[in-house]
Amino acid sequence: MRKNFISIWALIILICLLGLAACTAKDPLTPEDRAWLQKKGVLNIGVFKGYPPFGFVDQDGKPVGMSIDYWNLLAQKLKINVKFHPVTFVKQLKGLESGEFDSLAGIFPMPDRQKTMDFTRSFYSINTSLFVAPDLKGIRSLKDLPDIAVGVVEGDSSQDLAQKANLKTQVFTGYEETVMALATDKVKAIILDEPVLAYYIKTKGLEGKIRKVPQLLMQGWMTLPVKEGNSQLLEILDKGIAEVSPKEWRAIEEKWVGRAK
Repeated sequence: MRKNFISIWALIILICLLGLAACTAKDPLTPEDRAWLQKKGVLNIGVFKGYPPFGFVDQDGKPVGMSIDYWNLLAQKLKINVKFHPVTFVKQLKGLESGEFDSLAGIFPMPDRQKTMDFTRSFYSINTSLFVAPDLKGIRSLKDLPDIAVGVVEGDSSQDLAQKANLKTQVFTGYEETVMALATDKVKAIILDEPVLAYYIKTKGLEGKIRKVPQLLMQGWMTLPVKEGNSQLLEILDKGIAEVSPKEWRAIEEKWVGRAK
C-alpha cells in the first residue's frame, strides 16, 4: 500500500514537472512576431514542382521533398501555418516579387535576386557542376567546351553561371527536361546542381549516359527568400532556422538521399 502511495505521488510530481517545463518553454518569437503572423494567417510558399530531391509533385499531386519536409519542420517549431504552391522555378521568383508568395522552398541569394529579395541565413549547401555526354572527350572545365549550346534551366543559377562564362545556352523550363535532353543527345552539355542530377540518374536509369566534369563550378547556399523590405518575416524565418538542429536536418537529408552529405 505504501509503495503504491509513493508511486502515485512520484507520478504526480513528474506530471507537474513536465507541465511546468511545457509552460515555461521559451517561444523563439516575440509578441510582435506573433501579432504579425496572426494578422497574416497563412504563409503561402512557392515550392518546386520538378526539382527532386528538394521538391516535386508525387502521383497524388502532393508536393514532397527535402524542402517541403524542412518547411514543415519550421512550421512545427514556430507554430505557424503554411500552404505550399508547386510551380515552375520562374513562377516561384515572379510570385515572390508580385506578393503572391511570402517565401519560397529555398534558393541561392544570387546578386540579381538581391535587387528584389531579402534572404535568411543559409541552411544547406549544394554543389553545381558541368555534365557532358560520354562521347564529349577531353572536357575538364568550361574552358574546354567546344562551340556548342549548354543546357540550363530558366531562372536557375545554372543560367547565370553560363551567361557569366559567355557560353551559348539552350534554355529549358524544367530540371527533368534538361537532364533528359543530355541523356537523349539533344544537347551535349548541361549545368546543374549535383543532387538533382544524381536523383534522375538513379530514377531514370541513366548510369553511363552522363559524365560529370571534374571542375566544381559553384557551391551554393540555400536560403529562404522574402520580398525586399519584409523584415518582419525575415526575422521570423531566421529564428525558425536557428531552431532546427543539425541532427534534424540530417534526418531529412537521409530520408531523401539515403545518406548524410
